[in-house]
Formats: sequence, C-alpha cells, structure tokens
Amino acid sequence: MRKIIPALLLVVLVAACSPLERDAYNTVVGAKGFLDSEKQSNNCATDTSSKACGLIAQGVSAKDALLDAIAVYCAGPTFNAGGACNPPAKGTPAAVQATAKLQAALTSYKTIAAEIKIAGGK
Repeated sequence: MRKIIPALLLVVLVAACSPLERDAYNTVVGAKGFLDSEKQSNNCATDTSSKACGLIAQGVSAKDALLDAIAVYCAGPTFNAGGACNPPAKGTPAAVQATAKLQAALTSYKTIAAEIKIAGGK
C-alpha cells in the first residue's frame, strides 16, 4: 500500500501537466541517452570533425536550451522545491512568452535530433 500511494501521486502530477509540459519533459528525459549513444556510435570522443559529431554537439546545446526553457516555464515555489511545474497563468503576457520559448526550444531540439538520426543512417 505504501508503494502505491507515491505511484498514484506521480500519475496525478504527470496527468496534471499540459501536453506541452509533458512533451518537453519526455523529450529531455530521452535526450541525454540518445545523445550519449550517438556520441559513442559515431566515435565522437576521438573524432569530433565529422558532420554527425558536429550535429551531436548542436543537439547537446539544444537539449541544454530546452532544460533552461523548462526551468523558466515551470518556475515557481512547487517546481523550485522539486515538485510539479508551476506554469504562468494562462492569458498573461508571461504565459505567452514562456510558452513560445518552450515550444521553440522543443522544436529546435527535435529538428536537430532528426538531423542526427539522418546523419547516423537511422
């Protein structure tokens, strides 16, 4: 029973997220593993001059920008304490700006990730 309550709380917290927040979270969770795998398979530790390795470096920067955009979008007392996202109030200028920046960062990362897959033959 004690293990079920935290699992239900996590489901409630994730379910309370907007599709944008969920997409950004899911993308950033998979990004590190994907980029690390691509670095290894393209031998970027010793040969950073290849097109794929250059794209991977851009992907790392795009992932970091996405993390920053998530932090800005979700900033608030709950999020800053390690809890759920505190997005700005809908309809406010802050919400419009933070949403646009998060969407742009998400699109940027996904575009570069797709380019990495093409360069790696995947």
